[in-house]
Amino acid sequence: MDRIWMINRLMPAVTDREKPLGGIRYYAQGGMTCYILRGKRGDLLIDTGLFQIRRGLGKWLEDYRIKHIFLTHAHADHDWNAAGLQAKGAEIILSERDRGLNRHFMSQPVKPTHPKYFLRNLTQWMNGSIFRSPAYKADIYFTGSGEGILAELGYPAEIVPLPGHTYGSAGILSGKVLYCGDAFTALWKHPDITPHAVSIEEMQDSLRRILEISPEWLACGHGLPLRFAEARPVIEAYLRKRG
Repeated sequence: MDRIWMINRLMPAVTDREKPLGGIRYYAQGGMTCYILRGKRGDLLIDTGLFQIRRGLGKWLEDYRIKHIFLTHAHADHDWNAAGLQAKGAEIILSERDRGLNRHFMSQPVKPTHPKYFLRNLTQWMNGSIFRSPAYKADIYFTGSGEGILAELGYPAEIVPLPGHTYGSAGILSGKVLYCGDAFTALWKHPDITPHAVSIEEMQDSLRRILEISPEWLACGHGLPLRFAEARPVIEAYLRKRG
């Protein structure tokens, strides 16, 4: 039986063509979601997913001209396919704080953000030690907010540092959409706090930053894009509980 056929049967892809959401261009498969921003001189891919979505993602990308890849952070489920796309000419953009994280998951060991995620966190440690994405070096490492980088490259967007899930976690604000990586999640088909973080304190600050921005849409790294009105009460309740 064809392995890719089986993957597609078990983890069917959903794209903006089948389910339009706020004009956001996305490819979602196996709980991982990648996004496209159109630019003046080419297109920007936000995250690349794991190995099992490579073929489907590649097919979807045929309609675009990928010039840059923005990695919200350097975990394998976000950067696995980055090296392959870089070999085809795309340039990778990544936070300096995550420079050494690729293939070295335990250099930033995560902890559960809620007691209910304790067992999931153990699984994350094991998976992070086993699954090592192909090695790459980013073409552009940014510090802080990387002010002006995306605009200079021709994209109508700005980088938003959202540390906590990893030290270098960052998102992109473009119009009414905040592409937030794993600073928030919709993995279980409903808004939820990300299960793990290297720094709970920085993650909380990033959640407060998201509240301040108050975008119309949150485009998460896991799950389909959702309206921020659905996420706000979840974030506020978590922050109240944490004090």
